[in-house]
Amino acid sequence: MLKRKISFVTYTVIITALILVVGISCLLVIQNNLMKDDMNLMAYKKLTQEVAQIRRYIVYDSQKKPHIDDGFYDREDDPDSNEQIYVFLQENDGEILDGEVPEGYADNPDISIRDLMHIDAGKVKYFAVVRQGRTDKESLKKTSKYKICVMVSVRDIESNYSELLYKSYCVIGIVLIAFVIYAFALRKLIAVPMGSLNRSIDKSVDNLDFTENLEYDGPFKELDMLTDANNNLYRKVHQELERQAEFNANVSHELRTPVAVMHAQCQLSREIAEKNGDEEMLESIEVFERQTSRMKGLIEQLLQMSVMDNENAVIAVEDVDLLDVVESVCDDVEYICKKNLKFTYDLKPTMVKANMNHIVIVVNNLMSNAVKYSNDGGSIHVSCGVKNDSYFISVRDEGRGMDKSTKEKIFESFYRGEPDRSAEGFGLGLSQVMQIARYYGGIVDVDSEPGKGSLFTFKIPVNAE
Repeated sequence: MLKRKISFVTYTVIITALILVVGISCLLVIQNNLMKDDMNLMAYKKLTQEVAQIRRYIVYDSQKKPHIDDGFYDREDDPDSNEQIYVFLQENDGEILDGEVPEGYADNPDISIRDLMHIDAGKVKYFAVVRQGRTDKESLKKTSKYKICVMVSVRDIESNYSELLYKSYCVIGIVLIAFVIYAFALRKLIAVPMGSLNRSIDKSVDNLDFTENLEYDGPFKELDMLTDANNNLYRKVHQELERQAEFNANVSHELRTPVAVMHAQCQLSREIAEKNGDEEMLESIEVFERQTSRMKGLIEQLLQMSVMDNENAVIAVEDVDLLDVVESVCDDVEYICKKNLKFTYDLKPTMVKANMNHIVIVVNNLMSNAVKYSNDGGSIHVSCGVKNDSYFISVRDEGRGMDKSTKEKIFESFYRGEPDRSAEGFGLGLSQVMQIARYYGGIVDVDSEPGKGSLFTFKIPVNAE
């Protein structure tokens, strides 16, 4: 069972997008769950840094009472900080020794030594860190008679945290924008050149034209290597097609004269047998004559195809009325048809600049194919005209039809489906029709289903020269 394929660019973009979505989602979930802890950590970090600063500016008077040196207030403010931090020294009995106390804060002799606490000062809530002061480095904390108190409002910390969140979201937005730019750049650098290469390859395969090299001027070495590999393949295929065309032309030319001689001798022998009344000899000669006629037709088809394969061949074109040509060929086919078939026509006068013999070959092959695969009592409908900027000739039959796998092969030279092995022909007719269509920049469309007949439409563009 075939798995659905996706492009490399789409796969890369999807995987990258999933990684981004999962990563950002996890970040947002973690951030939301740890918001309170993050604010506590932010407040604790800010306040402990301030405690470390204030210790360097605590001086003592002659009575060993601590106060804050003026140099502490002369420091430059942190440009990344907009919160109001209150720092003061407090006696163990609650007396404020020095510093700035927030409004609404009452002396609190019971304030304890803690890493982080919440204190209400009026209607404002504060984070606070309280450390034990000391008169000198050798003094023990328990002998100290004052505390260092540092406070910052919860509102200021929340504001700073919100600003930090905003910056985080901005970074996420920038990452998403960068991802979109990355996706478009990836598409332009890989998907667009690959699409162009694929279209060029499809065009070459459809037209069997491998003379033009593929081009890639992008930055990726792998795509450049792929282009070179395809160009090497193009050269080998083109050389093989040239050898095949040369072989067909040479063989056809070599066989043309002996087959023509054999056909002429058959006619002469038939006349002699008729004159002598030798029925047995006449029957044998007629069988041989039919086979040489088939061989002669095959050689003529191969010669015609080799001429069209020759890029240097000059093929004369003229103004051809499709109605006249189609009508003439159909009359001949209808006249020699041995089956009980009904022929209907919808032919419109249409002047096209083409080679007369090419149009005759197209109509004759399409009509012969329709007659060959139609059952007695069936019908064949033929039409021609102009539609959607294309000249067209279409032939519809009510024969056995064909499946999808057969439709993909019917334009190959010498291809004949398994049920058709006993039918007349060599499998070159439809191949020749497609070759003529491609020569004029056109195509042959096929619409067919098993048991429902087939519709062949020969199309060449109006502006074909």
